[in-house]
Amino acid sequence: VGSRISAAADKFAAQNLPENYVMGQRKPTYTVIRSDMANAFVLPNNHIFVLTGLFKYARDEDELAAVLGHEMAHCLARHAGERVSGGLLMSIIARFVLLLDPTGVLYTLFVPAATLFHELPHSRYAEMEADHIGLYLAAEACYDPRAAKNVFSRMKEDDGGGGSRNATPPEFISTHPSYDTRLSKFDDWMPEALAKYSADGGYKCRHVREEMRKARVLAAQVAAT
Repeated sequence: VGSRISAAADKFAAQNLPENYVMGQRKPTYTVIRSDMANAFVLPNNHIFVLTGLFKYARDEDELAAVLGHEMAHCLARHAGERVSGGLLMSIIARFVLLLDPTGVLYTLFVPAATLFHELPHSRYAEMEADHIGLYLAAEACYDPRAAKNVFSRMKEDDGGGGSRNATPPEFISTHPSYDTRLSKFDDWMPEALAKYSADGGYKCRHVREEMRKARVLAAQVAAT
């Protein structure tokens, strides 16, 4: 799955990003970490990590591709670099605020305001952008883009809504969009993703799907022995 997502990312970069970006990037690495926590994340230089707790929600190749596509999209969009740049800008402004008001009153107002009106909205936008690009990558790699909704629907169901002790916070104070927002946006993007997935009458992806079917059969046979 990872190699096909990587190939799709290379194609996306060649079509949408500057040439020096394509030539200068390292090949992605994938690391699986045994943990009950359901999470995946990416570090600089295209190091993608998946915690095994996530397999509670991503249960087959298509759903895993949705997860890896999302993390790969963060690499393509350089969201880590944007966070660093944004943090530096906020630090400069914060110092300027302290110069204007050495008492620190303005500073105590500025910090939460910057978080609420700049950092959190930017983080949510980055997540939505990664969802969108990730859907494209999964479809380009011949994985069913509809699987992305399965993953987030299970997460939403497990979250339990507002009555759960572990429920996610309201969207406006969260680093991520709400599950409802993400599922709604998937509906908006799905026709384009499905058109790519089914291009050429599905001929492009037919052999990939057949390889996946054979791999599942073989895995089941090995597990049974």
